[in-house]
Amino acid sequence: MKGSVRILVLFIVISLFINLFSGCGRSKQSNLETNPTVSGNSNSGNTTPSGNTSTVDTEPQPLKISYKVYRNVIKDDGTDLVYFRLSFPYIDNPENGKGIAAINDYYETYVNNFINTVVAEGKEVALEGKKNMQEAGLDFFPFAYVREASVSYNGNNLMSVLHIGYDNTGGAHPTNYWASETFDVKTGKKLALTDIFGLSKEKSLEKVYDVVLNQIKNDKEAEMYYFEDYEKGVKEYYSENDFFLDSDGIIFYYQTYAIGPYAAGIPSFKLPYEKAGDLAIKILPVKLTEDERDIIIKAGRLIEDNIDVFCNIYGLSMLPLEIPENIPEGQSLFPVKDVRFRTFSDLENYIRGIYVKSEADTLLSSVRYTDKDGKLHGDINQDAGVGYYVNWNEYRYEVSDISKNSATITIYTVDDSPAGKKDKIIKVKMLKENGLWLLEKMFS
Repeated sequence: MKGSVRILVLFIVISLFINLFSGCGRSKQSNLETNPTVSGNSNSGNTTPSGNTSTVDTEPQPLKISYKVYRNVIKDDGTDLVYFRLSFPYIDNPENGKGIAAINDYYETYVNNFINTVVAEGKEVALEGKKNMQEAGLDFFPFAYVREASVSYNGNNLMSVLHIGYDNTGGAHPTNYWASETFDVKTGKKLALTDIFGLSKEKSLEKVYDVVLNQIKNDKEAEMYYFEDYEKGVKEYYSENDFFLDSDGIIFYYQTYAIGPYAAGIPSFKLPYEKAGDLAIKILPVKLTEDERDIIIKAGRLIEDNIDVFCNIYGLSMLPLEIPENIPEGQSLFPVKDVRFRTFSDLENYIRGIYVKSEADTLLSSVRYTDKDGKLHGDINQDAGVGYYVNWNEYRYEVSDISKNSATITIYTVDDSPAGKKDKIIKVKMLKENGLWLLEKMFS
């Protein structure tokens, strides 16, 4: 019975999201189907690779990496249709290394492909959805596509990247999934499992299955979270691209619904380097920690939240208000239409999840918003438009000076004012307060 229900659920999910993304559900396809091909891409056939794909005689210094972000909101007659945000690593290349240039080009090409395929197709589906909702007298909610990248391994002429994907296209719940790439930095070659293990495709996959099945069977509490036929799923629904290098081991992962229900998330399994045996590539443990990767992802999310607050709530403009055509004399307070903020408490919780207490207190003490009759209202007398020309649809950021309770975010963007275009650099502190990473201030 469970198997029948699972198949029905999967059929519905695939039907809802087909052509918008790949890699979710019980599928062997890669999550990032729009990924370009890197020159010298690894052998995906059944033959055993000859020789090492990366020679490591010394321990090269880690790459200097920042993160590029492309984001936008596609509208139709003033209505938001599709929001997307893509982040990916950008490697400094002062010596014009061909391998680094190939990797940077890979991600730029990926962004163009994604916008021209996934986002373009999503726009068409969203337009149809908007029309249907309006005819039914219902609210339309915009589609969202988010791809957050973090470097999971940086050293020894190797770089591994994990992408956390999030799609919300009107289904029963958002779809979350992972994708990843591992590169030989010297050549720019994208490495496959066969390159890592130095074995045929079949034997490489058998090593993955052994690691996964042994870990599940040795953890009886974890076993209960998987489907009854998970042993079959482990072999049938694993994609050979679903791995990445961690600081101390190789991580293999399965997409949502592959071997467990939605609540199980994305199962992952680690093969420590010390237990991996003889690999075709020398992979040494690196110092990058999981906490540092989480901080980088958190920094990206806080930047995005700050853009929302500055542009739409407390800076350039206000939240949308329910304003009648004929405004009663002397009335300036009107209900907020944004479904995220029904009450002042909703707004307060949002702001306090972005900024440290002192900055949050300052923003919330503003007379721009207030509670009235249990609902959040905005004061139109506090809404003043100003000229602003900083480009937040394309920027780059890096995180430095990471310690236990603080880090520095540096953002590189452009101010394209009528006076002329000029580079703009913004620095802001990220502090840990009551266990949460928060921004020290709202920035513009």
